[in-house]
Amino acid sequence: MRNLLLSSIFSIAWLTCTGCTSTSNPLALIEQEQNRVNGQRINKKILMNIQALRSSQKASLATYTFIYDLDNKELSYDDKVTIAKLLIKSQHAVINIAPSSGADKLKQLSLSMERAKALHQYISPFSKEITIIFSPELSTDTINLVIGA
Repeated sequence: MRNLLLSSIFSIAWLTCTGCTSTSNPLALIEQEQNRVNGQRINKKILMNIQALRSSQKASLATYTFIYDLDNKELSYDDKVTIAKLLIKSQHAVINIAPSSGADKLKQLSLSMERAKALHQYISPFSKEITIIFSPELSTDTINLVIGA
């Protein structure tokens, strides 16, 4: 009798717990699905706003390449005038200086540094956002002027 009473209590408790679990799982799954759909809807709306802002921004990026004469630390007069005209029109510019051609690495770096100093002195009156970067991946004796962005 005692075993029957314990078995019935255990069975009732087991049926009650499994019934609650079986009804709560689908409700939880439905709620999670609704949250996921609402989150996607909000994320899509935010992404559309970001894309609209990006498309309204006119990102005009232009790159110009200038070549130094061999073993010369100054650009030609025509190149300097062209750079001045381009820098006057732009808000931001990045100048990438390539290594110079030379007998050894020390001479290459020395001439590249002299070129960077001379270029900095020439463009300093423009007092805008101008960044000079040493770029060893460029072909020797060149500079790239990137305007925009």
